[in-house]
Amino acid sequence: MSTAAQNESYWAQFSILPTDLEQLSQRLLEKETPATLDELARALVASRLAQLQALREASDARGRKYRPADRYAVGDTILFPLWGDRKGEVIAVREGHNPEYEPFKVIRVRMEDGTEQEFAAELPVEHPLNEMSFLDEEMLSVDEVMERYGEAIVGQLRKALTQSEEFVTVGGRWFVRDLLLDISPVAMNIVEAMLDMASGGPLRTEALLDELDLPDEVPPALRNFSLEYALMRDRRFDEVGPAGYALWYLRRMEPKAVLEVPPHLRYVPVPYDRDRLDEQMLALEQIIDDAWAEAPFAGEMEEPIRVTLFYPHWRSGTLPLTPKLARFFPTAQETDHIRFTFIDGRSGEQFAGWVVRSGRYVYGLQAWYEARKVNVGSYIYLSHGEEAGEVVIDVHPFRSKRGEWLRVISVEDNDFSFETTRYPAYCEFDELAAIGTPDPEAIDALAEQLRRLPSDRLVERVFRELAALTLQRVVHATTLYSAVNLFRRLPPAPLLAILASDEHYEALGDHYWVYRGENV
Repeated sequence: MSTAAQNESYWAQFSILPTDLEQLSQRLLEKETPATLDELARALVASRLAQLQALREASDARGRKYRPADRYAVGDTILFPLWGDRKGEVIAVREGHNPEYEPFKVIRVRMEDGTEQEFAAELPVEHPLNEMSFLDEEMLSVDEVMERYGEAIVGQLRKALTQSEEFVTVGGRWFVRDLLLDISPVAMNIVEAMLDMASGGPLRTEALLDELDLPDEVPPALRNFSLEYALMRDRRFDEVGPAGYALWYLRRMEPKAVLEVPPHLRYVPVPYDRDRLDEQMLALEQIIDDAWAEAPFAGEMEEPIRVTLFYPHWRSGTLPLTPKLARFFPTAQETDHIRFTFIDGRSGEQFAGWVVRSGRYVYGLQAWYEARKVNVGSYIYLSHGEEAGEVVIDVHPFRSKRGEWLRVISVEDNDFSFETTRYPAYCEFDELAAIGTPDPEAIDALAEQLRRLPSDRLVERVFRELAALTLQRVVHATTLYSAVNLFRRLPPAPLLAILASDEHYEALGDHYWVYRGENV
């Protein structure tokens, strides 16, 4: 056991008190500077540690804590922690007599209520009370508390500040609502005009402040925060900064595909029994790395990151914001849209990219896909640029004179089929995922006609067409996923659950399946 400051249960069961919020409010008022959640948490921990130290010093002033190993003299005052810190005075000391423990002493103590008790002293054996080193151990430092318990403390503080009407937050910083500057409608109209002249943006808050007449006596950080808070509450403006500072954009001038999820990416959740998925299926879900995968990514992030491009994102000019890529792309917690910069890994050309957190995709690649002649199944390589908010994107090009042998889809008379034939390929690709799509408009038109077809029927129909390509009539689950997503957005897990729950499908191992139904 240890002091209150060292006691794990104290910090593990930490909760925010009203007095804590009062102290943080006073701190913000005194400094007149917004603070991050981590800064406020550290200030709170420092305050609690100071309180605990004061309590310990007050307790020490009342007397020593009783430990059987310690030496005591007549007249010493002792506190007994297991009895609620009851106090007593040593009135006698004598030799103890017990062959198992000798030599030791016995002290006679008169308690505050007048009763007398005897206790062992100078006891040369281990005893739980000897571990209660209240006077000897040092208090944990703020850094030590934050390292061990910081995540939980920050979570508790975020919840308390969010529920309080006294505090407001912008861009990860917090301040007291009553001290914010009043930003007039005229000032907001000026900001709109500035962004309009900048083709919608983005512009930093500091650039906008330069054109506004706000009081000079107010600290710059508070002026900045007040304007950002006003902009956050006005639907005309969107905070899109990727690199730890605010960037503002006119919402009405953002790309349509940022404001609305592109049709090919719209996913209507399909109910399924996840318990049907065995370890191999769950592993494949991680390998395919769909944006709607339920399992979090737990692997290492080694750059460049390789991404396989499937039809919905190829058609939409996007990349999936998968559990893995969500750790790679800038994804600020306070805003849905984040604008950053793509850099072509070969030409160095820069162009805008957009993370859309709610839609789970990254937009801005349609022209680049066309320029690099990527296809369904192509490998895309991503790495961070030299500056924050920069993402380098590349492919590994190659050219074969006669094309590559690929599965190619044909659409005719409201039906589809696959054949294996030569098809142009200009960059490296995943052989299991690659599908030639010479007429995407026809695919989309057929997809609209198949919209009401139940998912299991669509999977069966696609499976049978793919099975016809091989003598063994087997289909790899990755190929099936790629082909089904030509017509409908369907993540790997519900697709695999369809295979696992239908007795007509049989798993052959290594993610290959065969259909044992009639009329295959």
